[in-house]
Amino acid sequence: MRLDELVTRLPQGSVAWEHYTDPWHEVYTISFLTFGKVALRPDVLYFGDPTQIPAVPDDGFANLVVFGEDVPESFGRANNMNVVALSSTADPYACFNAIQAFFLEDQELTNAVRRLLTAHFSNKGLQYLVEEASLALGNPIFVVDTSYRYIAWHLGELDDSTAFGRVMRQDMDDRSVHKDGVAYIVRERVDERLSSQGGPLVTHNDHLEADTMTDAVTVHGVVFAHVFMVAHNHPFSELDREVFGRLTHFVSQELQKSPVYESNRGQVWSYFLVELLDDRQPSPAVVERRQEVIDYHPWDTLYMVVLRPKADALTPKAASHVRDQLMPILVHCLYALYRGALVVTLNRRNGEEVGDYAEGVLRKVAAANSLSVGISNPFHSLVDIRTYYQQATDAITYGTIVSHAIDDHGIFRYRDYAYVQMLAELGREHDLLQFCHPALRRLLDYDKGHGTELVDTLFEYLQNACNTTRAAKMLSLHKNTLLYRLGRIRETIGFDLSSGEDLYQLAFSYRILLYLGLYTPRIRIARDDLRRPR
Repeated sequence: MRLDELVTRLPQGSVAWEHYTDPWHEVYTISFLTFGKVALRPDVLYFGDPTQIPAVPDDGFANLVVFGEDVPESFGRANNMNVVALSSTADPYACFNAIQAFFLEDQELTNAVRRLLTAHFSNKGLQYLVEEASLALGNPIFVVDTSYRYIAWHLGELDDSTAFGRVMRQDMDDRSVHKDGVAYIVRERVDERLSSQGGPLVTHNDHLEADTMTDAVTVHGVVFAHVFMVAHNHPFSELDREVFGRLTHFVSQELQKSPVYESNRGQVWSYFLVELLDDRQPSPAVVERRQEVIDYHPWDTLYMVVLRPKADALTPKAASHVRDQLMPILVHCLYALYRGALVVTLNRRNGEEVGDYAEGVLRKVAAANSLSVGISNPFHSLVDIRTYYQQATDAITYGTIVSHAIDDHGIFRYRDYAYVQMLAELGREHDLLQFCHPALRRLLDYDKGHGTELVDTLFEYLQNACNTTRAAKMLSLHKNTLLYRLGRIRETIGFDLSSGEDLYQLAFSYRILLYLGLYTPRIRIARDDLRRPR
C-alpha cells in the first residue's frame, strides 16, 4: 500500500507536516517503536517518538509517523526517509488504529478476491463461483440473464417471514424473475444508471425490502446478464463493492466459456431458444412471461427447421455465415447454434406452409454449405418446441436412410419420413419382412428368375399415383410397353391393382424394402417431380 494513500486514512486534522523522499513507497504493515535496538525495515510504517527512532543507515530507508511535543521539521529532512508528523492534539493510538483497520480491510479484500480466483480457475463453473462469492461476502448473490431467467444463485436458507424469502421462493419455482421484480429493474432504470456510472449500483429494493447491489455483465461490449447481491444478512461495506465489482468480471469470463454464449453472442432471442430446447418440462406461464419480457410474439403457426452439416458440426463462424445467407427468410424468427446445427423457428400465419420461396432459399443454402435440412410438422406453442425440434432432426436421420429412392435435394420434411421412424421403432422388436406383402416378394422372385424389371415398373407406377402416362415417361417406356408390363404384374401377383387397399399394402411393402436396403429403384426421382403435374 502506498504511504501517501495510507496518510489519507488518518483522522482529519491529525497531520502537522509531511516530508516525502518517495511518496509512492509501498508499505505492507505497521508497528509501534519500542525502546531498544531496532533494525528499521523499508516495508513497515513505524509509529514512535523521535527519541525512540534509531539512526537509519545510509543504504536503508524508513517510513515514520512521529508524535510528541513540537517535532521539528528538520527531523524529516533526511534523504532516506518518509516522515509524517502528527499534530500536538492528535491521538497517536487513534491514528494507529485507523491505519491498522485499513490494513485489515485490505487483507479481507485480498482473501475474498483470492477465494474468487480459486473458484474461477477451478473450472467448476458459474454456479460454484457464485456460491463461493456469496459465502465470502455473507449475502445472497444471483445472476440473471437479459430475459430475466436465473442462471446461477446462492441464497442461503429462505425465511418466508421476510420479503426476501417469500419473493425468492416464488422466483425459484419458475427460475425467473416475476413481474414485480422486473418492474423494479425498469422503474429504477438499472441498465441506464449502470452504463453511466461504470460500476456497481446500490439501490433500495422495495420489492425485497433490502438494499441491492447490481452490476452488468458484458462480453465484448454486449450486456449478457446482471449480477445482484442483496443486503439480507448484513449491510453493504466498501469491501463488498470492491469484491462485487471483481466478481462481475469473473462472471463475464465464465459466461464466455459457455458454448451457448460463445455461439450466440449478443442475441437474446437466440439464448431464449436454446433454453427452450434444453428445458424438458417448460412451464406455459413462464414461457409466456419470458416472451413478453424479451418482446417476442410468435405467429399462430410455427415450424422447426434444423440445418445440419453432412459431416462434423457447424462452428460458430460457419453458423454465422449460414445465418447471414438465410436472412431473407428469418423475419421474426428465432435462430441459434444448437448441438452443432443451426436451428430456426419459422413463423407463419393461419396454418400456412413453409412455402416455395423459403424452401428454395433453404435448398440453395444447403447446397452451398453441404447441409441437410429437416423441417418439422406445424405446431402452435413454444412450449412444444422440443418435440418439433426432434421431428426436424429425425426428418434428416430417417430421410437420409431412404434417400437412395427419392431425391429431396437435402430438404427432409418430417411428414414425408414419419413412416421410416415407425419402421425403425418396429424393427427393434420384430422382423420387418413379416409385414411385407407376399405378392411383392413373389414379384421379386419372378424378376430374379426371369431377368425382368417388373418390381421397378410397379414401384414407378405406384409412385406416380397409377398414372400410366407419367409412369411411362419416368421409365422412358412407350405407354403400350408399360401396359403390357402391368398385365404381367397382375398375372404374377394375383390381383388386378384396382383396390385401394391392395395398392396401399404394396406401397407400404416397398417402404419396408427401401428401409431395409433390400430394394433400390433403378431411377432416383425427385419428390417435387412426383407432386407437380406432367
